[in-house]
Amino acid sequence: MTYLEWIIAAQPILLILFSATISLLHTFVKKVFVVDLVAVVLSLLSLAISIYALVYVVGSGMLVYKFGGFPPPLGITYVVDEISAVLGLLTTFSLTLSVTYGSWILEPDSRYLFYSAAFLLVAGSTSLFYTADIFNLYVSAELTSISSYVLASFYRSRGASIRAASFYSLTASLVLSLLLLSTFILYGSYGTLNMADLALKSRDPSSWVPYTGSVFGDIVLASKVSLAIIAWVMMFKSAIMPNHFWLPGVYSEAPTPAVALFTTSADIIGVYGLARLLVTVFGVNTVFSEFREILMNVLLVTAATSATVSAVLVTLQRSVRKVVAYSTIAQFSLALVGISIGNPEGVAGAVLHLVANGLGDALVLYSAGLAAVTCGRSLTCLSYLRRYRVAYIALITGFLNLFGIIPLLPGFWSKAILTLAVIRAGMPAGAALVLAVSGLCAVGYFRAVASSLKSTSEVVRREGYRGNTLVPTVVLLVLLATTMALGVLLLVSGSARSFVVEGIGSSIANYERYIRLVLGV
Repeated sequence: MTYLEWIIAAQPILLILFSATISLLHTFVKKVFVVDLVAVVLSLLSLAISIYALVYVVGSGMLVYKFGGFPPPLGITYVVDEISAVLGLLTTFSLTLSVTYGSWILEPDSRYLFYSAAFLLVAGSTSLFYTADIFNLYVSAELTSISSYVLASFYRSRGASIRAASFYSLTASLVLSLLLLSTFILYGSYGTLNMADLALKSRDPSSWVPYTGSVFGDIVLASKVSLAIIAWVMMFKSAIMPNHFWLPGVYSEAPTPAVALFTTSADIIGVYGLARLLVTVFGVNTVFSEFREILMNVLLVTAATSATVSAVLVTLQRSVRKVVAYSTIAQFSLALVGISIGNPEGVAGAVLHLVANGLGDALVLYSAGLAAVTCGRSLTCLSYLRRYRVAYIALITGFLNLFGIIPLLPGFWSKAILTLAVIRAGMPAGAALVLAVSGLCAVGYFRAVASSLKSTSEVVRREGYRGNTLVPTVVLLVLLATTMALGVLLLVSGSARSFVVEGIGSSIANYERYIRLVLGV
């Protein structure tokens, strides 16, 4: 284990230390500019670690780190493979943009609180992506939830913000307690919570593993109950209907950079968790494969229904935040459709769709944030963006990416791979679903764009408007460049498309490699 490999595994811990550093720095250094600068630098350092992690995985394969030197399944193990490296990079990239944008849009006396909570949020998300232990997955989910509560209630003087955050925190606390219950059930029957150990014993209950031995009880019944609970919890975390009720309120009341961070970190962990647990850990060839198939079909129907209903709701919204909220539910639901199919193309399309949706949401939110401080949150205020060329281009590009019709943007490729996945799975109706959901969402997107074309004669600047738009312009330029670069890369590079389908999709389905590299058997 080299020093740089250790840095990759230690990234969640470093992010927690960065969060504490910012709070301490604010206590002893009263210059806001210094705190802003340190937060941006630390976020860039986190981004650099994530970039190296992806480069390492592409070049050297899956990284397995054993905390304290304890061999798995005895101790906590981090596994950085293709899917966790990609989502980790997405999360830290979003953190960098969120911190930078927050230094412009948030009030100086409260920025440090936002920075600290944002770093904790990303620490929990990356830990959840990397962990190979279900109890540690629960702890990571709790960390993301606690920091999400702080960010959702950031505007403490607003009653609506407190209501939305309180509703979210109370329901999330209850739901996550069910996740903890499922870990107890699994441990009581399997005698382990290590994912590779669970993956092995769920397929061969007679297996014997050092330190944990063989299974303790009836793993079939325990697995059925636990998977049903976990599926419900993960649907809540990614706001899949009917567990979506908390998301519109949170997205409407949280700060703009917080919402952009949610959609690329805390809110994608549910889809990721289902992919990891239902494809890698409890995937094909388990002793309860019939129940798993039923569960996957239930998730498929639920996700398809959620995508359709939320897409219809997108067409009815009158504010950018609500458009993004219901659009996000629809896109996460499409991603869950890909996971529920269970083939490599479906998983690959789902992961790429999470990335494409996060980039599209960020483009729309950060553009709309400029309109919000200038005028307000209504769709009519988007007309003000015509005075800011970069923001206006970013807004239109974000909506086009979410629509997924232009091959130069990653949204096209994620939906194309999802469509290919459902066709290969023998479900042509799934292709119609992807097209229908995209078309319905597009009605809401085009309404927002049409509102931006209206006259600005009745639009009034809000008091306290910040005239200097350098910071949001730089953030939007970086986002535009990244989104376009990813889309062009997927268009011209067969290797990039192969990495998505074979690298991400096939790797998460390859449970034998996961077991071999983690347990050494």
